[in-house]
Amino acid sequence: MQPSSQPAPTGGLDPSTGAGGHPTAATVPGTVHRRPVVTLDGHVVGYSVTVSLDPGPDASDDAQRLHDAYLALDLPNLVADRFVLLPATPLMLEGFVPTPVVPGRLVLTLPAGFELTADAATRAAALRGLGMQLALDGYRGEPAQDPLLPQLSFVLVRHASGPLAPLVHAAHAGQARVLVTGLTDRAAEDECRAAGVDGLVGTSAAPAEAAPAEGTTRVFRAGEAQCLALLHLLHEEEPDFGAISQVIDTDPVLVLRVLHLVNSGAFALRHSVDTVSQAVVLVGVKELRTLVSALMLDARPDAMDSLWLILARALTCETLAQDSAAYTVGMLSALSEQLGIPASVVVEKVGVSPAVADAVRYESGELGNVLHAVRAHERADTLMVIAAGFQPEELSAVYMRSVSDALETARAVTRQNQL
Repeated sequence: MQPSSQPAPTGGLDPSTGAGGHPTAATVPGTVHRRPVVTLDGHVVGYSVTVSLDPGPDASDDAQRLHDAYLALDLPNLVADRFVLLPATPLMLEGFVPTPVVPGRLVLTLPAGFELTADAATRAAALRGLGMQLALDGYRGEPAQDPLLPQLSFVLVRHASGPLAPLVHAAHAGQARVLVTGLTDRAAEDECRAAGVDGLVGTSAAPAEAAPAEGTTRVFRAGEAQCLALLHLLHEEEPDFGAISQVIDTDPVLVLRVLHLVNSGAFALRHSVDTVSQAVVLVGVKELRTLVSALMLDARPDAMDSLWLILARALTCETLAQDSAAYTVGMLSALSEQLGIPASVVVEKVGVSPAVADAVRYESGELGNVLHAVRAHERADTLMVIAAGFQPEELSAVYMRSVSDALETARAVTRQNQL
């Protein structure tokens, strides 16, 4: 087992190419997928990050190439301070492990069948000794897996692989938490909840915000209708800053947030701004849209992560389409999902153009096709990305850059909203 003090191989990549001394997403070969790990009460506690590579000319180099790709990931900008689940490469199993963003929050996922390898429990204990947390993929509650349980923080169970309750009971008896993958609908989430599952991988898990079907209604919480009205003004072709200021002035919370934002260090103003009318001009349309979206997400337990996803999708759509309208498409589609408001209601309240509305509601037209591809990437559906006319690796690079760019904005805005 490789000592933890020895640096892991980096494949010759220059760490100075990214922010904070980390490589940027563009330096990572292959397709990177980032999926949330969500508790059943809606908290995003981590992310599962996977990399896939096309086979190289020399198959003997593929394992090293994949390992180097994982080490090149810009984890601080992909997962913030959350847990990160990484599939353990053969070299990681020997101790060549990435540096965690936060000590104790790097989780290596042992491959399915690891329990059948020689000295499996001893090797797992050695990895724990290096400060890693461990998960086991393909947990089935079989006797061969029992010796590993004392070393595991998580077990991964694929939905529909069998009854969940006995697996949850066995894993909890061994002090491991159960994460379920492969969910396809709300009924499956309800089954996980009844069985006592600890979390889900790759789903938003927002039981209180389940999106109603098109054509149904939902009662708006306090401030939501007003925020949608404000988004309507902000999405006009030529926004009327006077009208925007009047709407904001009617809500003390909005006044506080806007003035705090414009007077924060981000704008480096020489003099303080005391009126909303001045502030909205200085802040600008895009920042105000972000602020309003953040306010609508305030009641969610994972507001920062929700806003992070919204901004990442919006930025990716805009970059791929080279059209600012695509930013609106990505933003409104993600906002609809996160709030559990039907897309038809969102586009009606915001008052966007027919092309944008159809893209959000039906993923139709050029803008809708871009949104379709980006959402497919978020689901790790590579075939659907290709069917939409995009190269998975190129879309992945754009998305990872957008995730990184969106992080500081999401942090800053949600932090201000907590004041």
